[in-house]
Amino acid sequence: MTVSMRNLQEIESPNAELIGLFEEFASSYANTEDCQRHISTWKKQCEQVCRYFDAMTSAADSGEDVTQQVISCLSLCHQIGSNLDLTYTMIEKKRKWLFSEKWIKQKDRELLTQALLSLVRTCHSDEEEELFAVVRYFATLPYVRDLPIGMVTPILNGLRPDYFIRIDSNSLQVINHFAHTTYSQQFRDYSDANATGYSLIDQFRDYCDANATGYSLIAQLAKEMHQTGIPAWRDEDIFHLFCYWLVTMKQYDFAQYTLAKYAAKTNWEEANLARWVRAIQRKGQGILSGPPGTGKTFLARHLAKYLINDGDGFVELVQFHPAYSYEDFMEGIRPQTRAYGQLNYSIVPGRFLQFCHQAKSCQGTCVLIIDEINRANLAQVFGELMYLLEYRDKKILLAGSGKPFAIPHNVRIIGTMNTADRSIAIMDNAIRRRFAFIPISPNYEVLRRYHRRNKSFSVKGLISTLEKLNNTIDDPHYSLGISFFLRKELKEELPDIWRMEIEPYLEEYFFDQRDKMDQFRWDKIKNDVLKDDEHD
Repeated sequence: MTVSMRNLQEIESPNAELIGLFEEFASSYANTEDCQRHISTWKKQCEQVCRYFDAMTSAADSGEDVTQQVISCLSLCHQIGSNLDLTYTMIEKKRKWLFSEKWIKQKDRELLTQALLSLVRTCHSDEEEELFAVVRYFATLPYVRDLPIGMVTPILNGLRPDYFIRIDSNSLQVINHFAHTTYSQQFRDYSDANATGYSLIDQFRDYCDANATGYSLIAQLAKEMHQTGIPAWRDEDIFHLFCYWLVTMKQYDFAQYTLAKYAAKTNWEEANLARWVRAIQRKGQGILSGPPGTGKTFLARHLAKYLINDGDGFVELVQFHPAYSYEDFMEGIRPQTRAYGQLNYSIVPGRFLQFCHQAKSCQGTCVLIIDEINRANLAQVFGELMYLLEYRDKKILLAGSGKPFAIPHNVRIIGTMNTADRSIAIMDNAIRRRFAFIPISPNYEVLRRYHRRNKSFSVKGLISTLEKLNNTIDDPHYSLGISFFLRKELKEELPDIWRMEIEPYLEEYFFDQRDKMDQFRWDKIKNDVLKDDEHD
């Protein structure tokens, strides 16, 4: 299994429910003839798909048009993840759907074929960084990003099993439930849901550690997977089979993400969370605003998960920055590669229009999280959206294409805003009154509950120091948050966190008040912070 020892050491404590379910799977299904037949069929199908694509790549390199063969083969891939037995009727039904205009336009089929064959070629490369970069880019292509996730992952898993999990609707449900994520059924979410081989490359380590992914769940089950009685299969294959058993055979009840679960996961009071939900539902869009380290993005993700609950909606996240433009968010002219290297300049939907287009096909709530919303020039980025945010039931003509556009009724927008960022000055009153503003201040009770639950560290001295520090700062926009300290190994890590993360922030804030800065140096406050209070 491609998980570094570093990642295994930092993985969250195994989920007791997940472990219990796997033990039931191991005792009731893992050694049955049906199970052996199942995984044998999967392997044969994946090997067949890999042979097909290798042959089609060679044919394409010889100048043949393999568009129809590639599209047809995708129907075989889509079948691998969900059904054990393949029939001609089932494959033909998938093929007809793939060739329909509802799924992909005629003009994009050749582009999809070229991109997929390029991806297959890259899978044979030994350059890991190039491989991951190509996969992530492939997932952003407009004619790829909405592909069902189970349509491409058998190819990636078959060609590079050490780096790519085979994910389908079954395994996605398990990942979302036990890893507390909200990945959609579309391929655009695959890199995040997988996030496996990234752990091998230094520049992706932080990315991988920050995301609860499929591989984090496999790591939690690693001990159980290697016990006597479990067949000697790859951990990834066992996990995929476990997901199939859990969803299809056991028909596990993935209960709704209730407000109580939301509160338990975030350690915030239910009353606060309920008030935030009402504000978002009433206004249609809201902004979680507060100083650094208060967990705004973390809270936004779980708020989005609660809003979509067990419906067919989805969550997407986009991060704004000073160079973000109307063309990126709404629509703009973009060069499109055509056959034989030709370029075509046409108006292409931006991230928000693509999101709304996808939301129209859903019945449930769909949530767009805009991280660091205040870092972009919102009046310029939003354009006509300024009108539509206030008048949700109206339509307006877009400036570029001239097409009428309205925000779908099931779309919600959640922004996060760092109040210590001086760019908040660009948020004028016209923008502010279109959003519900939800202030997130340092919540010491969250810090206390987290460490009380994990029995890892007495935080009474730390909280007292933070209160003193924030009183000295004396500005709620610049207060120091508590998310720096939500670490299970905090006692060992705290000196480094304070010296390398807290002190640089304070040095900038107290740049002309050296006496105030010096009293909060680690050497000055460590004895107060590390006081051990067994009754805390």
